[in-house]
Amino acid sequence: MEETKLISLTINGRSVEARPKETLLAVARRYGFNIPTLCDHKAVLPYGVCRLCVLDVKWGKRSKLVVSCVYEPGEGDVVETDSERVKHTRRLILELLLARCPQVAQVRRLAKEYGAAKPRFSVPEGTAIGERCILCGLCVRVCKEVIGQSAIGYCNRGGERKITSPLGVDSEKCIGCRACVHVCPTGALHFEDNDGERVMKELHTHLSMAKCMVCGDSFATQKQLTGLKGRTAVLIETLETCPACRRKRTCREMEENQFSGKQSKARGNSHV
Repeated sequence: MEETKLISLTINGRSVEARPKETLLAVARRYGFNIPTLCDHKAVLPYGVCRLCVLDVKWGKRSKLVVSCVYEPGEGDVVETDSERVKHTRRLILELLLARCPQVAQVRRLAKEYGAAKPRFSVPEGTAIGERCILCGLCVRVCKEVIGQSAIGYCNRGGERKITSPLGVDSEKCIGCRACVHVCPTGALHFEDNDGERVMKELHTHLSMAKCMVCGDSFATQKQLTGLKGRTAVLIETLETCPACRRKRTCREMEENQFSGKQSKARGNSHV
């Protein structure tokens, strides 16, 4: 088997090694360097949209800023994670984000850390008061790459750019799985379960809920379960049971197996 050749580079004066195809962000974090990000998530492919993870890479007298979540380091790279150029760039990005989403705690915290607590920019025209969406695209990517639905996407340009369902109406592709809500880093997306219906609020989508075959509580959408039945080998009885009832059944089965094991062991000892 051919030995995998590691790539040698330097980060803040420290010699490190990168694996083939490993991003610079992954290398830096693996060696304990703190790099801020808002659009990075292990569930989806790197996208490089928030630009906060910029790092300074040098080759001799040449250097450039790279987006570390999509940049694969080369042999001999000299990297700085907190150079003045890096700090200045992050400060500018955070000023823009803070102007768009002044209520988002993560943005405010990072802006304060980089000295951008008072942005020089005004709120873009068309931006709603209390806007929380930073357009990181995590919801769009998880819907497409992980769930395989592509139920949401971008619309408009400039300050009016936003994420929504096609034409801003009920999305036929949305299955109400809530993956987009869970990966959103700023709490910009919400859902509500009420009277047997799940409403994906910002995505203008209403879906009928399925009831647990054991306790009768609503726990998932009909569309979600229908999709899973064709894509998984999990038993129908398990799919149509809510997580709470599944846990109870698992605990009960474990207790029964332990009891049976003790009885078997006792019978074996009685023959000794």
